[in-house]
Amino acid sequence: MVIEQLAAAPIVPILRKVPYEKSASIVKALIDGGVTSIEVTMESEKAAEIIAETIDAYGAQVLVGAGTVLNVEDCQRAIEAGAQFIVTPALDEDVVAYAAEQGVPIIPGVFTPAEMLRAVKLGAEAIKLFPASVLGPAFIKDVKGPLSHISIMATGGITADTATDYLKAGAVAVGTGSALLKKDLIAANDWDGLKKETEKWLQAVQAV
Repeated sequence: MVIEQLAAAPIVPILRKVPYEKSASIVKALIDGGVTSIEVTMESEKAAEIIAETIDAYGAQVLVGAGTVLNVEDCQRAIEAGAQFIVTPALDEDVVAYAAEQGVPIIPGVFTPAEMLRAVKLGAEAIKLFPASVLGPAFIKDVKGPLSHISIMATGGITADTATDYLKAGAVAVGTGSALLKKDLIAANDWDGLKKETEKWLQAVQAV
């Protein structure tokens, strides 16, 4: 299941609008750093190509998902590219239903317990709490009391210093964009630096 693989190395890097010509180097640095799942947002340049190329190169090592899926058309393009899971920023029932029909795990963005329950009822394998930093780890801990059966991926405003707090509170994984994929490292083509940053994040959460 997708959830088990996300939880195995619970940092999910989010590639949002990264330069296409650098995407292969970015992905390699992340995988060399130890991640086992990557999310590519669909508004990125050549997102479908990045998804397909990453699966071709690292299919046995990494789970590749599509993020910022805003409608059924985005979802269809992502699945055609080979996306192994779908992530949305909000609860779009049509997108959840479509992904579920296609047999592709979907993790829709939610913000309330009611949305969590609705998402799971529609077929979501897990939910993305977004923006997580607004609610904080305490929200996850509290909501996991009555909703312990729902797997939560926390995304939005999470740093290397706070990721552990969300996992200890009950999240199965955390998604991170620019906090891990630092613009200065990418601009400088510092792939060893990105690898080391990835290792730092994963080492920080190992004890959870």
